[in-house]
Amino acid sequence: MSLVVIMKIVILAPTITPIVSCGGLGDVMRDLPKFLKENNNDVLVLTLNHYNRYFRYPHEVVKKINVIYKGAKITFDVLKMKHPTTGVDLIVFSNEGVNNLDIWDSIKYEIFADLVVSYLGDFDDIDVVSGHDWMCGLAIAKCSDVLDLPTTLTIHNEAFKGEMIEYKGEIMTFLELGIKYADAVNTVSPTHADEIKNYPYIKKYLDNKVFCGILNGIDIDEYDPTKIIDRMLYLSNNKLDPRNYAYICPYSAEDAYDIKPKIKYSWFYKEGINEYVEDWNKIDKEVYSTNVEVYGELKGDIETPLIGFVGRATYQKGFNTLFEAIPELLEKHDIRFVFLTKGDREIEDRLKNLANEYDGRVLALIGYCLPLSSLVFAGSDWIVMPSYWEPCGLVQMEAMAYCTPVIATETGGLKDTIIPLHPNPYEHPNFDKATGVLFKVPDKVGLMWGIEHALNWTFYKINEICIFMRYTRDECPKHPYDKNSPLSMMMKNCYHHVFRNLSWQNSPSIRRYKGLFGAAMYRHYLEK
Repeated sequence: MSLVVIMKIVILAPTITPIVSCGGLGDVMRDLPKFLKENNNDVLVLTLNHYNRYFRYPHEVVKKINVIYKGAKITFDVLKMKHPTTGVDLIVFSNEGVNNLDIWDSIKYEIFADLVVSYLGDFDDIDVVSGHDWMCGLAIAKCSDVLDLPTTLTIHNEAFKGEMIEYKGEIMTFLELGIKYADAVNTVSPTHADEIKNYPYIKKYLDNKVFCGILNGIDIDEYDPTKIIDRMLYLSNNKLDPRNYAYICPYSAEDAYDIKPKIKYSWFYKEGINEYVEDWNKIDKEVYSTNVEVYGELKGDIETPLIGFVGRATYQKGFNTLFEAIPELLEKHDIRFVFLTKGDREIEDRLKNLANEYDGRVLALIGYCLPLSSLVFAGSDWIVMPSYWEPCGLVQMEAMAYCTPVIATETGGLKDTIIPLHPNPYEHPNFDKATGVLFKVPDKVGLMWGIEHALNWTFYKINEICIFMRYTRDECPKHPYDKNSPLSMMMKNCYHHVFRNLSWQNSPSIRRYKGLFGAAMYRHYLEK
């Protein structure tokens, strides 16, 4: 008989999808508690009522908490509710004035720390408190210092440390406070842990405590291509049925080679996406959905390669490199690019200019629209991620779940999640395993090599693969989307890799989080 250990885990969540979602952190804060709970743990999530969004869901006010902030008393309602899709217990702190501050305002998280301490002070059965990113640094410090509870801090992006703050006579950033006081610390991929472990402000506070990298995952049920229509319907509040605009069909790893190019052709090359965007812009949307501006268009036949980009318009994502490389790539190759992004205004403007200059070859979709992300993943032949650094990244996992290989920088979580096509497939053909292409240096030369290597072996050198692959002559692929072509094999690899190794359901990440929590408890009670 195996012994099942039930842990009482409190998770401090800055944002949670779909209630208040802003990037991958919100997705992880939805999924991690869900799968910890499904693995026989008692999980409670604490958060703030950003923009009053939680009032939209069934809840009850269970108590009031008063906090003093810079001499002023502020009263918060404590809302108790269930997460609308996972059923995990949520405790939400709500005050009208604080709710409407910017989601990343440091004032919110100074107050959040006192709210957390006040609320958890009534419990005597908590095993561990798990905080996420700089926003929870002060709360983790106070849970450790005031409540004497075992704590962990997960660093999702060390580039953002939060404001400087004074605590117990020391002045440091929110993130540094969390690292100093946490009993165990992790970041979101093993490679990224190696990349940042010797940063002075991290190394200084580790003090021989556990520091490791635990990969984020994705919920494979959420990104299952057999459910693409259901997902797009749900994300449009059931107002836009994609079947009314262009060809779309659920597909699996077994028939992706047949379905994906048809989605690409009908939505992007035959402009089915335009009418969808027009209607999207007319419907009522959630706080973190926006209208979409369309710049440029795409023209090509069904076998013209399409490279997609999905993500925030920020420097980190490699836009300077993209702007350097794309003009030369378009001069040398008959390829197309589609971007779905929103963020830095300068990047948006440069994308608009690129789309206008290379009309017919570049399409820029400027806006935050999750239903369109499904289309870009499904319709693209490759997704590109030339990030300068990437602690984990979820886009590459989501793309691969949709059977789309990824061209990416060999950094952080990209290195840990993408199985690269060998640089010399003549001598080392691994089309039966590869899920993408990795390049080492995120500059123009590196990105161009990555894209050209990907296209060479999935579009341009189809006739050469019979030299070294185990096919009889009549089985040799002649087209990129033949069932036994390199691209088709990689499509299949992508889905199975995500399902087996990168999904929360099947990866070792949940077990490793439980190990992290156990290490925090051991250090807190036995080593100190």
